[in-house]
Amino acid sequence: MDGVFLSALLPPLKNLVLGRKCKKIGCPSKDAFGLMFDKGILVLNARPDSPGLTWNNAVNMAELPSPAWSHHLDGAKVEDLTQPGADRILHICFKSGFLYGNSDVTLIFEAAGRNANVILVRSEDMRILACHRKVSSARSRYRTIAPGQVYVPPPSSGLSPGSWVSSTELKNSIKNEKHSPALLYRLLEGVGPVTAKALIRQAETNETSLIEVVAELEKALLEQSFSPWEGPDGPLPIELAEGKPIEDPFSIKTSEKDSTDIREDRFETWTIILRRRLSFLRKRLTGVEAALDGLVSPEKYRTWGSLLLCAENNSRKGLKEIELKDWNDCEHLIPLKPFRSLKSNAARFFRKASNTGKEKRNLDEHKLNALNEIESLELSLSAASDLTVDELEALLRNHRKKVRDHDDRRKRIEAILLSGGWRCFAGRNARENEEVTFKTGKRDDLWFHARGYPGAHVVLKLDGRADNPPGEIVLEAAVEAARRCGASSGVIPVDYTRVQYVNRRRKGKPGQVVYTREKTVFVNLDKLS
Repeated sequence: MDGVFLSALLPPLKNLVLGRKCKKIGCPSKDAFGLMFDKGILVLNARPDSPGLTWNNAVNMAELPSPAWSHHLDGAKVEDLTQPGADRILHICFKSGFLYGNSDVTLIFEAAGRNANVILVRSEDMRILACHRKVSSARSRYRTIAPGQVYVPPPSSGLSPGSWVSSTELKNSIKNEKHSPALLYRLLEGVGPVTAKALIRQAETNETSLIEVVAELEKALLEQSFSPWEGPDGPLPIELAEGKPIEDPFSIKTSEKDSTDIREDRFETWTIILRRRLSFLRKRLTGVEAALDGLVSPEKYRTWGSLLLCAENNSRKGLKEIELKDWNDCEHLIPLKPFRSLKSNAARFFRKASNTGKEKRNLDEHKLNALNEIESLELSLSAASDLTVDELEALLRNHRKKVRDHDDRRKRIEAILLSGGWRCFAGRNARENEEVTFKTGKRDDLWFHARGYPGAHVVLKLDGRADNPPGEIVLEAAVEAARRCGASSGVIPVDYTRVQYVNRRRKGKPGQVVYTREKTVFVNLDKLS
């Protein structure tokens, strides 16, 4: 449901519920909220694939899990219904029947696709009392939705009605770009894919300019003159292109064809995920089998090492391979590391001989795990055709959660707490060093690195403090850099400077930097507990 169609539902909805008391609030189905009035039940459907509202005469409703909903809304009187701009947001303002205190509450219905939500807030300060879906700061940088938080509305989806036709940006975009639905719903508030397609289709059918059709819709929104219309893609606020009138706009429900399309979409998405994972595992299995076939026996490694030690001038370097004869006059073509001497290569082969058994066990374990997962995925793929929409959605939801949790584990860099409330951040690899230095660190924060060691970048956050950190805090941060440089003992020189004097090395890899205006402190690892 587009925001402009929600605007068309607002006038008749006011006639149904304005000034009336909500007898009861309940749960007609999963992701749905039912408000019972004298004349019927208003159902707010927050299902991600088909959000919307309907009006029913009789619906079986279960109790909501949180008592806050019924505590504030049972017996409450509807004082106002508003829609901010033309977005897919409906505010239902209630005056509760409490005898004492300010008890005004607002029920906010956000019919925003996969982010659809129903939120109950206190009207005076917009403090959230209850919500259908919680949104944590890890999932959204823009706002947090949870009981106790102050409600922040979602960002506007574009230009509000009244500024459409006069918008220079819209005129230039229509003039310079090819007409596409994305062009319209990217610029116009409340216009989604359904309305955007209808506007373009109307302009093509009537052979008029697209801006004239947009002006017609804008006028209807401003004057509240609606004639609900069912187009081939969905409901519309006015008659646009082919379709038929909607006699009861509140009875709009997802058709059987739409449900089938939704199921097919979920099925296709799930099977693509399974096939991609299968393809990845088969490639991994091929690589593991190739590694197993290419394993050299410990006896051969020891023979190569012994032959290299017995070779003439075994201190020479630069050879990629060498051909030597053993004591049985058998020839051996031995691969070498050219930057190492023959003696150093011999030591490497002896180490490999002692680790070959462990390497083979690890490869066998990887092969077994890959085979088991491939078998499980093939079974899941064959059973996917029998799954229902709800089962497919549950699988996709779990998959997205696993991906999100994996990304969070990779991206999360925990703060290291120092004395006096100071914080520092340390990278664990090249990618995290890049993030700590150039994303976490600000211009005036202090940057630390152990000189001459390929270790961690450490950033000491000033967190808005105007004064420089005390010497003991600088030393604590230097200790964190020294501990992460790879050395286990000795005196480590740690350079530090402002983040603004640290720059990426030209044509360097992630985490490679150059810095200036540094100072140095010396950390004795032997004296650290």
